[in-house]
Amino acid sequence: MCNDNGFADLTASASALPTLAASDPGSDTGASSKSWLNKILGGSGGRTPHAIAPGGQSVYTGGTWFESKPDVDFTQVYLGFKSAGINDERRLYAYATLQMLLGGGGSFSAGGPGKGMYSRLYTRVLNQHAWIESCVAFHHCYTDAGLFGISASCRPRNEHALLDVMASEIEAVALGKPVVSSRRPYSSLEGPSSLEVRRAKNQLKSNLLMNLESRMVQLEDLGRQVQMSGYKVPADTMVERIEAVTMDDISNAAKELLESPATLLAQGYVDGIKKFHAQVAASHKIKI
Repeated sequence: MCNDNGFADLTASASALPTLAASDPGSDTGASSKSWLNKILGGSGGRTPHAIAPGGQSVYTGGTWFESKPDVDFTQVYLGFKSAGINDERRLYAYATLQMLLGGGGSFSAGGPGKGMYSRLYTRVLNQHAWIESCVAFHHCYTDAGLFGISASCRPRNEHALLDVMASEIEAVALGKPVVSSRRPYSSLEGPSSLEVRRAKNQLKSNLLMNLESRMVQLEDLGRQVQMSGYKVPADTMVERIEAVTMDDISNAAKELLESPATLLAQGYVDGIKKFHAQVAASHKIKI
């Protein structure tokens, strides 16, 4: 996820990006952007330094970060774990299907075909808790590893309960059986059914094929694949690999998430999650 020089190179190069720095030599946009990146990535803000393995490979460590902004309308919470990199094809497709299975989105949606309204984060989270504003699964792939997790937002003073809800959804898929929780009696629902898995695979194939109808997306996809792997994987091959994903593959992918230390970030009213995150994590066997 970073090179031999770590994030120092990233902050130096990022300040030259047109999206972050103005072209005017007299502008201080670049300097402020670099200062912001240093703060987030640990360049000079007193944070724990990032870890680099011999040979320049990044080392996933996990960790927690809480930023108190008590006056904002919603508290943002991110729960992430180490996942598969772009070159781990077998696990990569399992995680892509898991992302579709969990799905999610905002508390309001106009609905319609293909919106994922039957995904687990909609049916088990957004449709059950009025205080949750958004809840969606994410998966970011890099050459050496990936980052999979759930991002969510809620009304202030519910953030510790939100963490419990997010962790329960990953745990439910990992266990493939009921997850007992006194706070959420409906969480006794079983893990993913064969219908849910089929729906997730169909949605993943649909998203893939619909995106490839655009010449611009085809060109970008070609460039990325050749740059990363040296060859292009045809769409038919991708569809076959998605079809080959089984329920056990998805469950094992979720189990692997819980084996790595978690990355937990929160911004907004964070008093509750700072106080109780260790207990909530321990109840779901999450390493913090």
